[in-house]
Amino acid sequence: MRTSTGSITYEASLAMPENKLEEIVRGESRIMPPPSRGHAFLIRRLCRLLEAELDESEVKVVTEPYGLGIRKEPVLHCRIPDLSVFLASKLAQETDRHYIWVTPELVAECLSPSNRKGDVEELLSGYSSIGVPEVWLLYPEEPQLRVYRLQEGELREAHRLERGIAAPWRFPQVRVNLDELWMAFATGL
Repeated sequence: MRTSTGSITYEASLAMPENKLEEIVRGESRIMPPPSRGHAFLIRRLCRLLEAELDESEVKVVTEPYGLGIRKEPVLHCRIPDLSVFLASKLAQETDRHYIWVTPELVAECLSPSNRKGDVEELLSGYSSIGVPEVWLLYPEEPQLRVYRLQEGELREAHRLERGIAAPWRFPQVRVNLDELWMAFATGL
């Protein structure tokens, strides 16, 4: 991950060229390497599993790169989650054409030993600050899902799973078979 020094403001970011692999963390540009093939297939599979059990008129699952706004002032702080789940009613109220400032109900990040996202605590701190109720950190090479839930304003690890079924806290009817995710990562299927 390449980091630039500086203090990028929200206004300055609007004049920057679009880069789908760039996060701006506390005013600093962070260029991430592209995700691996396995990473892409795992996120695609997770998206399909969620969409199969959620009503698209009520919930939107987003995997396309976008800037999730963490903070505008004094400098911009935004992330590019691998997968986000939003309530459609809240997303419909968004007026910013460049970033999304609506808090997702669930964020999922696929991480590896090289961790292209940087420091995990810093990542969770940003998501905590905007009130994301649940974050899934997927470590497919271990394989392991680490589930973090918002408690007293902080994302804290709730549990870890290696196999079996995971269900998002806000969408308990959804069943995600972790073996399918690990298989997608390993084989690209």
